[in-house]
Amino acid sequence: MAKKTTFNGGTIDKYESSLKNCMSNEESFTTVSSGLSRKIVFANGMKLRYFGTQNNNQLIDGAFLVQMVQRDVDKYVEQIGIPKHEKTPDVQQFNLSKIRESIKSDKPLAVIGIDINACYWNVAYKLGYISESLYERGLKVGKKKGLLISIGCLNKLPIIKRYEYGVMVEKTYDYQFHNKYSPFYWNILAYTHDLMMESFGIFKDDWYMFLTDCIFVDYRRRKDIQLFLESKGFTYKSHQIHFKSFENGKLDWFDFKDQENKSIFAMNRDIALTYPLWKMSKQQQYGTTKKD
Repeated sequence: MAKKTTFNGGTIDKYESSLKNCMSNEESFTTVSSGLSRKIVFANGMKLRYFGTQNNNQLIDGAFLVQMVQRDVDKYVEQIGIPKHEKTPDVQQFNLSKIRESIKSDKPLAVIGIDINACYWNVAYKLGYISESLYERGLKVGKKKGLLISIGCLNKLPIIKRYEYGVMVEKTYDYQFHNKYSPFYWNILAYTHDLMMESFGIFKDDWYMFLTDCIFVDYRRRKDIQLFLESKGFTYKSHQIHFKSFENGKLDWFDFKDQENKSIFAMNRDIALTYPLWKMSKQQQYGTTKKD
């Protein structure tokens, strides 16, 4: 049996104290940092891994999924290779004329958000990037943060710092890691983006906006958009909102689920302008003409 060389060092809080100790002891080592992950690699090959922040002595729920997703992606690369990809445009788009119409109306229609459950996790499985066993395990444990982080970590660019006798002598970036894993991240986002754009093409007269993986439409069309998502193999949950104002490019609304006001900068992200370009790109890609 191979001797274990990688050990769990705890959270990032613990990493900071471990780093100070290594420096004060004038040790030679390398650190690898990205997002919520840290690693100290010693000259003898021993590695200490740190993940998450301390919160009531608990790590981020589902953090273990990060390494499991990367192992499945490794298998994909071994069997198929690294896929082609394009970086996705804005992951929020707005039907500004429809939103303005709602705000100005004396009797605005109720607006409902249809939020796809574990969207990126489902898309990763649909694209074949994670195995069925990992997919089902992720849904079973139900750790929403873990599902999100495991996909987001595919796009990280680790920072590598080399220390000699406790002094940092070199800082570089792990482009090899980034070039290997980030295409999977961007393809997951691109699939989701295409789904959202397609929904606009179908429901544009009753469609207000999409925010990442949530589509907002007139309440009276809720069943139609739900059937659309079901036909694509997704489940969802719903919540109602009320648009309040759109001034100086900032859109404000009230979220009834969270019982709070929310806002986002929406100017220059009008889907009425970007949809024709997206549609044209899809026609060129697949050689077909879609009818709205």
